[in-house]
Amino acid sequence: MAGGEQGPSWPPGWLTNVGVVIALGLVVLVSSLLIGPKATTMTEHGVSVNDFQSAGTSAKASQAYEELGEDGRRAAWWFLGLELPFLVSFGLLLSAGCAFAAARLATAGAKTLARLAGLAVVLGLLAAGSDLTQNTALAFVLTDHTAQPAPRIAQVCGYFTWAFGIAAGAVFVLGWAAAAIRERRDSNPRPPA
Repeated sequence: MAGGEQGPSWPPGWLTNVGVVIALGLVVLVSSLLIGPKATTMTEHGVSVNDFQSAGTSAKASQAYEELGEDGRRAAWWFLGLELPFLVSFGLLLSAGCAFAAARLATAGAKTLARLAGLAVVLGLLAAGSDLTQNTALAFVLTDHTAQPAPRIAQVCGYFTWAFGIAAGAVFVLGWAAAAIRERRDSNPRPPA
């Protein structure tokens, strides 16, 4: 850029703001507590959340729709609605974990690993996006549109949600550990042999 101007930094600085992270954690906690009873109601009507989300076939989706009944479907709608703040906050928390790892790696002097962890920030967003796509497909199932592709989209997006979420979590843990190891190694240099 001209005149020494710099573009926006990546990852965004607000992701490593402790207050933001605490607020996101509280949203995850509260929404989880609100989701729990709805998931229990669904299970009491014969369909667990896992069975509902990973039906995958039209036959299984139709069976889940029928077994839920009116009260179970109402609970499933509430489940999907209450999961919105959860998935957004959880996705941002995963991204924040990668941003924290990137910052810690940069401080420890591991510039290449810091850049990789910074790029991994998108994994949390991809996990949240996959979960949102899954929930959208499940909303079709709840309106008795159990034909494909909605059940398969829900199932596949569930797998993507897990894959992206686990990858983001691994970047946080491994990045933090690599930075700690490097800092310990640099603070205790080996004496010459």
